Amino acid sequence: MEEFEDIVEKLRRDSEEGVPIIVEGERDARSLRILGIMGEIIPIKSIRGLRRKFEARSIKSVILLFDLDREGERIMKLVKRSLEGVVGEINTLYWLRLKVFKKLGFTQIEHLHLVPEKIRALPPLSPSYGERGSLRQRRC
Repeated sequence: MEEFEDIVEKLRRDSEEGVPIIVEGERDARSLRILGIMGEIIPIKSIRGLRRKFEARSIKSVILLFDLDREGERIMKLVKRSLEGVVGEINTLYWLRLKVFKKLGFTQIEHLHLVPEKIRALPPLSPSYGERGSLRQRRC
């Protein structure tokens, strides 16, 4: 839970400092709003239009936050390529950090706000178990 909260807090901070977050759609933006991220969130309508939007502005950094599936990765690569040379830094680190939550079944940004609920629903760790559901080996 701490890892997730850390990611969200840093996203909030970057967003408040004026770093736009680019997402795939309106539902993704809504999920980020539910988590308290109130800065500029830009759902992609077209990659070409997005590039033109940033060519008209002086933006030092953007955050790409797409779904954690193959399609999301494909779109991220296309957007990243399109924005190179237009935006100073293209940050994909949040996307990489969120990949850890795929083991909880989380792959879509539109469900990001549900991750804390999913984490809280996990059974607690017990002293005889190393990881949830896997018995730690004991030495005799």
